[in-house]
Amino acid sequence: MNLLSDLKKKYNLTFVFISHDLSVIEYLCDRVLVMYLGKVVELGTTPQVLSTPAHPYTKALLASVPTTDPDQRTEKAPLAGDPPNPIEPPAGCRFHPRCSQMIPQCKSNMPLLLAHRPGHQVACIRVNDRIGQSVSMVQRESADMSI
Repeated sequence: MNLLSDLKKKYNLTFVFISHDLSVIEYLCDRVLVMYLGKVVELGTTPQVLSTPAHPYTKALLASVPTTDPDQRTEKAPLAGDPPNPIEPPAGCRFHPRCSQMIPQCKSNMPLLLAHRPGHQVACIRVNDRIGQSVSMVQRESADMSI
């Protein structure tokens, strides 16, 4: 990890680093992209995503990280149920079967990745509160954002 970090700094490198180890992501990455069943659910700077996660899956992912602090331990699993079949994902938001914030629209509407805060994008109807927004406005706003 130190070698990758040194090369990144020395040569101003950009690379894609895939990991489930959030401590390595925090150490090495400037930006984080979180996926669930092949769809991007959250994208932002490392501090934005890891310190102030917005998507329910990102929150659950961070809650699943083991801790040595007995005051922060929890007996409750961060997610209920089993993951859906990735070959036949559910309609609408792929996370809705396990989401504690699910509303009926989540079952039929695939949320777009939209600006939540500057430089921080989230694909969640509840987080972005965009149910009534027109598609053209959403597309225009999304086109202005870079991954």
